[in-house]
Amino acid sequence: MPYTDDLTDDRLRVLVHGAGGIGLYAAARLAAAGHDVTVKGRATTVAALRDADLSVLRDGVATAVPGVRATDRVPAGEEFDLVVVATKSWQVADAAREIAPVVGPGTRVLTTQNGVDAPDRLAAHVPPEAVLAGTVVVIARRVSPGQVEVVGGEATLTVGRPGSVAPDDADRRVLAALEGAGIGARWTDDVASALWKKLALVASYGGVGALAGATVGETRTTPETRDLVESAMREALAVGNAEGARLDDADLADILRTYESGFAPGTTTSLQRDLAAGVPSELADQSGAVVAHADAAGVDVPVHRAIYASQLPREHAARRASS
Repeated sequence: MPYTDDLTDDRLRVLVHGAGGIGLYAAARLAAAGHDVTVKGRATTVAALRDADLSVLRDGVATAVPGVRATDRVPAGEEFDLVVVATKSWQVADAAREIAPVVGPGTRVLTTQNGVDAPDRLAAHVPPEAVLAGTVVVIARRVSPGQVEVVGGEATLTVGRPGSVAPDDADRRVLAALEGAGIGARWTDDVASALWKKLALVASYGGVGALAGATVGETRTTPETRDLVESAMREALAVGNAEGARLDDADLADILRTYESGFAPGTTTSLQRDLAAGVPSELADQSGAVVAHADAAGVDVPVHRAIYASQLPREHAARRASS
């Protein structure tokens, strides 16, 4: 079923590429709202959703979401209205190559990754006008191949088109579907700033947390470590501004507020958890990306350089073990 410009038809055909926490969460919310949802995941996810409904766990209560189709390969010969790319950052280019055949004239492809490079990686393989860059705020953890746990509030999503483009009908249709699924979605004409702001938050408190081996509660209540997190945030915002973002002291205050009061004390980022578990992480796309973009822009980023260099041995070991 190809995309249609009939906005009265609010049921979307959705492909979610990636079955981690974000992917399963997005699939569950969109399917519960009545959309036709297919998840592309590993064989374990396919088996789990063949034998039982997708399950959402909140406050110890599991809710079944029927009707989600799972596959271990992108369906050939189909077109989708929305493709949600929910892989890790380093997997985006491979995902883009896989989904390219199912991207039609009105398809929108939404990034959900931390970092600033996913939209460009997508646009190398799908039409740039199809790419929607997104930043997602939600705590969604995959408990098993067929169950996701949601901690705290529902997701909020900031969406925009690289290049400060206003939304068209297809974009608005996607936003309406997300809102109707209980996901708070808002459009921004400056998505570059939104991406850099999110990266400045997660790469800084997660990177310092990895460096210190500490939770967010521990880093923010130790004055010296809290100051290190703020310094890292300032570095990332400066790099973003050097690349055309428009971020100021109000943005710094906003992400500091989130860091200081928006997380439970025991919170760690997925970067920290992956490094600790010895599995490949998004190090290269968080502090590594800050360093790479800083080098290109001529900005000094000593905190992020220390985070990146100090964690590289663990990252390299994890990559070797997984190959």
